[in-house]
Amino acid sequence: MKTIKLFVFNFIFMFFVFEGMAQSSGDCKFDIDKANAQGKPMKKIKTRLTGLDNFYFIIERNDTAYTLTLNIWLSGTMRGSIEKQSAATFLLSGGEELVLYNPEIAKPIPHYGDQAWTEYSPSYPISADALENLITVKPLNVKLKAGTEDVYREFNQKDKEKIRDIIRCITK
Repeated sequence: MKTIKLFVFNFIFMFFVFEGMAQSSGDCKFDIDKANAQGKPMKKIKTRLTGLDNFYFIIERNDTAYTLTLNIWLSGTMRGSIEKQSAATFLLSGGEELVLYNPEIAKPIPHYGDQAWTEYSPSYPISADALENLITVKPLNVKLKAGTEDVYREFNQKDKEKIRDIIRCITK
């Protein structure tokens, strides 16, 4: 009987040890994780931020170049685009601002179902230093203009942790 209890205890103990090791090494879940033609890393990671709206934070890496995409879903049908060189302004916890500019027009993508939604996906080149800064001096909010709509999104603690985690993964 003692042998069975010891066996069960050891089994449970080892299960939790290996489970913990699997979680710590598998924290990064990439949408894309491969090498380009030159053998340099190409990665993409996407996370949905909290809240009732659909707001995704996407970071892509191609060798040493990084791109930040904000995938935003707005209620209703919008017709205006996010124009080339439009700014996305992040207010950081240190009081400074990080301003990024999109090099291309981001056109609205309409979705219809129970409700009409418009999706925008502006992409912004971002430096590795700026990404590291988003880890240490956390983003408090972001604002940008999508067509005629002002988009303002405040980041709660869970959002900040998600952003920090995907930046750490993509910059490894």
